[in-house]
Amino acid sequence: MTDDNDTTGHADSPALTRRATLAAAVGTPALLGLAAGSYEVAARTTDDEDFETPLLCPLADGQSSLEGDRTALSADPRLLSAYDLSEGQQVRVERRDDEFAAYTIVEERPEDPTDIIRAADVTRCRLDLEEATPPAPGDVECPSPDQNCSLADDEFEVTLSTTIPNPDLSESQAREQGELIERLDERGTDRIFLAPHGGAVQPWTDDQAEYAAELTASTCWRTKGWGPDGGNAFRRWHVPTMELSPESYPELETIADTEYDLAVDCSGVCDAGVLVGGTADRDLRETVRDSINDALPRCAIEAELEDDGTSDRMLVNRLGEESIYLSQSYDSRRAYWEEVAHGLAAALSDDVEPPEQDPPCDRGNAPSETPPEDRGNAPSETPPEDRGNAPSETPPNGRGNSE
Repeated sequence: MTDDNDTTGHADSPALTRRATLAAAVGTPALLGLAAGSYEVAARTTDDEDFETPLLCPLADGQSSLEGDRTALSADPRLLSAYDLSEGQQVRVERRDDEFAAYTIVEERPEDPTDIIRAADVTRCRLDLEEATPPAPGDVECPSPDQNCSLADDEFEVTLSTTIPNPDLSESQAREQGELIERLDERGTDRIFLAPHGGAVQPWTDDQAEYAAELTASTCWRTKGWGPDGGNAFRRWHVPTMELSPESYPELETIADTEYDLAVDCSGVCDAGVLVGGTADRDLRETVRDSINDALPRCAIEAELEDDGTSDRMLVNRLGEESIYLSQSYDSRRAYWEEVAHGLAAALSDDVEPPEQDPPCDRGNAPSETPPEDRGNAPSETPPEDRGNAPSETPPNGRGNSE
């Protein structure tokens, strides 16, 4: 695996002096009766200019809001200033050459020493990729947070970089090195397709955004991320879209002030199916749903409306006056990513030929408790148009397991 220092260069890290070492007369941790972790804290200087290797520590009292949030960090304002960072931006945190991940600064908190960073157990465990087991195929969407790793009770030194997507890599190089890249096709239109979690983070979402944008001659922005040895891309690169800062994604920043008439987010969801949400009016969302269903093969799962993806904080709603938030399970994308993208494009552009509609699926002549002519009155647990309350990988109104 290529050394990440070779790919990022850490060119954006401050040119800072190395940390002063203790004099030999001070003695060893064992002689002082200190645990290794406590000794490391005690040995650190309080030099405000020494931020080369901050210390990643557990949360302090009063930080319960960060518990369970696997991307959230707090840091001293002076440390952030040294890296030209501010609250709300992403930062790359690296423990070793091949153990790094993207995080979000959610709290500026004075510390002493000033180079302390704090995060929950589950957040620090994202850097324990050496011992992490890659998820099985089909489980890449919603890996369970790990808060019992070897790093859960430790504090340890890290390095920081403001580089999130690597600007110098091709797609094949990024795949090989477990890196993240971003791509922008600016076509000067009033419509944009997004895939904030492409590559192996939420597979095929970037393919969908690219394909639909090409069919409709629309602008397209997407990221493509991979993990070490082909696994754990979600664990390394997934940042909820409500937290994505354009300042941390240079290509995205170039279009961040553009207000598109319509923004479309191709995303993943833990639950089965294809769900059409967003802030667009119901008529448009129904048109998208029906067009996708026309594109899907006979007997496939059907797209449904979803009352999700409406938060003003979500990237798709920051960019678009109206939005379509398309969330799909891993299995749906694996089987039908192209059909769904075609149906989506056909619903939004008259220049795209609509897909041919298959006849309804006949699942056989098995007897039914309700005669066919009376089936319309059979109670339904959840009408398709009301299934917006199903839990998703991205709850729009909160932190945590968001998209």
